[in-house]
Amino acid sequence: MATQIGTEAEEFVEGWDFIQTLGEGAYGEVKLVVNRMTQEAVAVKIIDLSKYPAAKNDIRKEIAVHRLLKHKNIIQFFGNRVEGKLHYIFLEYAAGGELFDRIEPDIGMPQPDAQLYFRQLVEGMAYLHKLGVTHRDVKPENLLLDTDDTLKITDFGLATVFRYQGKERQLNKRCGTLPYVAPEVISAKEYKAEPADIWSCGVVLVALLAGELPWDQPHYDNKEYYDWKECNITLTPWSKINNLALSLLRKILLPNVEKRASIEQIQNHVWFTKKFNKDVSNLSSTIATSKRKCSNLNLSPSPTKEYSTGMSASQPLWHGSAGADIDHKPVLEGLLHGACFSQPVHKADDILISTQMHGTQGNSQTLLQKLVKRMTRFIVTTAADETIDRLTTVLKDMPGYSYKHNSLGEVTITTRDRRNVPLVFKAHLLDMNSNILLDFRLSKGDGIEFKRHFLKIKRKLTAIVNVKAPITWPSPAVSSPMLSTT
Repeated sequence: MATQIGTEAEEFVEGWDFIQTLGEGAYGEVKLVVNRMTQEAVAVKIIDLSKYPAAKNDIRKEIAVHRLLKHKNIIQFFGNRVEGKLHYIFLEYAAGGELFDRIEPDIGMPQPDAQLYFRQLVEGMAYLHKLGVTHRDVKPENLLLDTDDTLKITDFGLATVFRYQGKERQLNKRCGTLPYVAPEVISAKEYKAEPADIWSCGVVLVALLAGELPWDQPHYDNKEYYDWKECNITLTPWSKINNLALSLLRKILLPNVEKRASIEQIQNHVWFTKKFNKDVSNLSSTIATSKRKCSNLNLSPSPTKEYSTGMSASQPLWHGSAGADIDHKPVLEGLLHGACFSQPVHKADDILISTQMHGTQGNSQTLLQKLVKRMTRFIVTTAADETIDRLTTVLKDMPGYSYKHNSLGEVTITTRDRRNVPLVFKAHLLDMNSNILLDFRLSKGDGIEFKRHFLKIKRKLTAIVNVKAPITWPSPAVSSPMLSTT
């Protein structure tokens, strides 16, 4: 049977169309819906509680925290609605895509760009902490961009309140993503919320500047972490980072919580305040890495043996006020209150729901222009069936890869990354006005690793890549998206 690409957008409710699946999670999907008349775009997270009853408390807690937040660097929460066992959460749509997509594997990005995004991340975290909220899963996959390159923190599934009415509490849940968590989070002891988030921000900065993560986990048994503690900073990723940025990382990535930099100290650091020229390289051209000193590293002694690699995905329950409802735009009223939802939710593959959330509105763009910006896509010279044949043939010849292909033109690819952690991503076909776009989307795993595997697959498909139409962003020249539905 011929591979189907799809012929039209699918109606979500009256006046609103499904345009694209943005992501999948343990309890459902995140989809982009666009108002047919106004072209307003909204991300909707769909959870089927009949299939996943355990999600009820998690979703309630996520909503209670997220609805408190309103800041330019936080994905906006518009509202939620329940239809029987189906739960809908409506969020801002960030059309600029995921931050990890801007990171070149093993390279990173220019310092001015890294500084731009890091400044916004710190500003967003300062806002959260001022409200007494901790995110607890800061990583590039949870950082989105709008069309103006404004960074948006998303995915508050692990967030909790650590300060309420002036009273602060320590946390004890081990949760987050291992390469980004602070050492005290995995030590099976109580920990302070703010320093733990700050540590994660520091690991994000390493990824921005070096295009790789510094360690699998911040534990003394890990060689890369041990090297950092022992001031061996002539090795990668530290050798890719200039001394000014490294001096900031020395203050952030301190196991000693009491000496770890605060947000105010980060904002006053010379790297944070310096005005970089756009042609500044990641690497320092004037100071050799071999001459670096570790005198101000101030690393604490190794953690004790009291340690477990089991990370919890749950957060402590907070019974405080949920906050006032946000005033919704009139065009959203049909989504939030009156419309009848008819689209069934399809089973997901045990993936974090909001890893792929995107968000922002526009009022004059075509439906196609609403597609999220993504570097992991390209136009092919082959027809749909041949494209799928070429892709699956390549995957068969790549050790460690497996795949499933359905008749809707979607291939689910499963492998393991360099840390031996499962990595799942999907490739599907989009009809771009007589051209076929092969689009890849992360489902589960590390974003930088996903991009590294995408580039490997793309190189093996060089023969069918249309170099005359190197689409990486949505093009205004094509009329309408022809998307496969899942």
